Amino acid sequence: MKKLTLAATILASLSLAACSSNQGLERIDSDFASLDNDSDGYISKVEADDDSIWGHFSNIDTNMDNEISRKEFNTYMKLNNGKVATDSEVSESAFKAEIAKFDKIESSFASLDNDSNGYISVVEGNDDDISNHFGYMDKNQDKRISKSEFMGYIKKYGNAVAEDDALEAFKSN
Repeated sequence: MKKLTLAATILASLSLAACSSNQGLERIDSDFASLDNDSDGYISKVEADDDSIWGHFSNIDTNMDNEISRKEFNTYMKLNNGKVATDSEVSESAFKAEIAKFDKIESSFASLDNDSNGYISVVEGNDDDISNHFGYMDKNQDKRISKSEFMGYIKKYGNAVAEDDALEAFKSN
């Protein structure tokens, strides 16, 4: 009985700590795109340093790689909806709201893979029309996009994210 009481007390304490972990932190008042100054699909500590997201950084960076991916940011915002954001546009920073602002991907994977190594690097992505999509495509967060990631992204979101050669290449596969 004592073990059950002790376990319940510990669980209650942990739950209370988790619920209050965002209290006292500045609310996040920027969306992902405005924080990602170099448009590489990640928010580095340097990019976060002068913004309200700084206090949340360690909570958002779940894989502790010292960068926040779009996936990490969106997950954190969804889990803390209304608690950490000052307006609904930021707290609803989910993918579909963001892609409406992005230029559609026009190029095929082969034309974006400038060095023909089978991946689109951050540099190759920034030189072309996928920089805003990069963080969403990079599912395994290795800072490069494989053909599988590229095609999977276009297959999932279709003409909402792609047009021209990007869609044609997908249709021919």
